[in-house]
Amino acid sequence: MAPHWVPLVGHLLSFFWDSEKLFSSTLKCFGGNVPFRLRLFTQDLYLVAGAQNLNLIWRNSQSLTAKAGHIIGLDTILATPKTSLAFYRADNSGIGANALPGSNVLPEHRVWFLTHQPIMNCLSGPKLKLFTDNFQVNMKSHLDQCQIGQSWIQMPDLYSFIYSEVLQVQLKLLCGSFFLEENPRFTQDFRSFNQAMVYLKTGLPRWMAPKSWKARDLCLASVKKWHAALEGHDPNRLVDTGEVQNERFGNEIMRSRRRIMARMEAMDADTAASADLGLLWALNANSTTATFWFLLETFRNASLQQFVRNEVDACITSRPVEGIPILDSAKLNDSALLQSMYAETLRLRVAVAIIQSAEFADFKFKEWIFPKDRLILISSRIAHMDQESWNTGRNNEHPVGVFWHERFLVSPHDPASGPLQKKREASAADGLHNKEKPLQSSGPKHKDAKYSVAGLTGTWVPYGGGPGICPGRHFAKQIIILASAMILTAFDVELLVEKDWQLEMDLRYNGLGVLPPKTEIPFKIRRRAISKV
Repeated sequence: MAPHWVPLVGHLLSFFWDSEKLFSSTLKCFGGNVPFRLRLFTQDLYLVAGAQNLNLIWRNSQSLTAKAGHIIGLDTILATPKTSLAFYRADNSGIGANALPGSNVLPEHRVWFLTHQPIMNCLSGPKLKLFTDNFQVNMKSHLDQCQIGQSWIQMPDLYSFIYSEVLQVQLKLLCGSFFLEENPRFTQDFRSFNQAMVYLKTGLPRWMAPKSWKARDLCLASVKKWHAALEGHDPNRLVDTGEVQNERFGNEIMRSRRRIMARMEAMDADTAASADLGLLWALNANSTTATFWFLLETFRNASLQQFVRNEVDACITSRPVEGIPILDSAKLNDSALLQSMYAETLRLRVAVAIIQSAEFADFKFKEWIFPKDRLILISSRIAHMDQESWNTGRNNEHPVGVFWHERFLVSPHDPASGPLQKKREASAADGLHNKEKPLQSSGPKHKDAKYSVAGLTGTWVPYGGGPGICPGRHFAKQIIILASAMILTAFDVELLVEKDWQLEMDLRYNGLGVLPPKTEIPFKIRRRAISKV
């Protein structure tokens, strides 16, 4: 067990308020290859780190389930009624099409599988392409109508601007315009709810975190209001018609889940609202914040910005008379540079807690045994900051704590390139003693560099791993790259900060996903004069 100094409470306070320091100090004591136990009041939690250990977890994940972690979120963050939590707990059948061995849950009560399937079906393949195409149409309309002209104007915070612009479009696509008309303040309330999570995740009672509870209450009330307004309309007639988008019922993913939940007695109005709010948060909050970080790194580096704009310009398919150009989203997502920037953004900015547990029997892991129902924690932050795993440049000029847009590029001309650290001998022949040139692999001499995440299943884990890997990962990637490309095409942005300014991440949100910035970022913005040639 990791050392702690407060009897009974154990590591509880440091786990919630400074987990970065807790994990760092414990890893120094035990090293990265040995699982260690944390005591959170009456609950024991086992933290597993190291690429080899994570790969072993993913390979044996058929014996594990993420249910316990999801229930913690449903309870503390989404305020799911206690009676419905019992319904969730009773489903031990897993998320696969076939129930796990030992489960005796009725097919119609397989809540995890039934609510997971619409996400899988709608956020991959042809339906994801339709969603992405609709996103571009709506985002273009939104940006074209944005009240920003060709003269510079100053704004107080780049994060708030990008978050709001992307969120409005995504909410419209997921829930339909009717939802936003019924709840015109939802985007502001949703942002407040996202900010409140740092307190809600601790399980603080209402009297200790009244503003956080109120932010959640407002969002839940909006979703319930939307659900109530749809009563009397039959969602069944919309689900199987092939109609992906509906302005009243929203995207097929929302409609399918509503139909499924309506058939379950345990899914009362409050439970359905918390389930849909959780899905909206999962699909929106992280992708919008990641889009901000992607653009921030682009705007703060003039050379990189030009390279990115060249990549985006190569993906233009048409130039309308009015507004920004139309982009080939598939081509954008094939760009080696843009994909590398996307992957590096998630490596540096994602801090998600991946919680697993063995539900039917003790889990044997190497020479250790994790007791049944005990929580196993994997921290993406630990994996992503592992200095022994990641390539940091020939002379360590690109440390793991700094954004390096080329980290995920592999060049046939540079055997030392690629995301993982390579064992090599110093020699003048391979240029080890020569300082690496910035932007080398994305410049004209290295256009044949390829994006690669090969061999990173235990090292790059922003979406988890194994059968329970995040089903929205393809959606997130496409939205982050496409939204960033469209905003970059529409506007010029200059940050109003000091030359050596560095923006800190708010580590209080460690475990929740993409970390937000700690402070505001003042900037000036103007609409770009778009060439029609």
